[in-house]
Amino acid sequence: MPHRKEYIERIKRKLDEWDGELDRLEDKAKQARDEVQQQWAERRPELEQVLRDLEMRVKNAHDSVEENWEETRSKLESGWERLSRELKTVTDRLFPGN
Repeated sequence: MPHRKEYIERIKRKLDEWDGELDRLEDKAKQARDEVQQQWAERRPELEQVLRDLEMRVKNAHDSVEENWEETRSKLESGWERLSRELKTVTDRLFPGN
């Protein structure tokens, strides 16, 4: 198990990657047919909210006391998994073969 600081930094790097992925998908949506653009416009705010929630959890992880670290880590992993699933679902549905 990575140390707390290393774990938080790793998640921060992944959040930056996911933020970039949202931008990349936005660019793809702009070039897609109208139906895909509409679906993307509906889903992107949901994905952004999940990303912002996870960013808030990371921020709170810095402030958590050691006794709460396992609970905090569990919440971070749960958020991470949710965002991964959501991004994969949207990407597979709207941008197959991506």
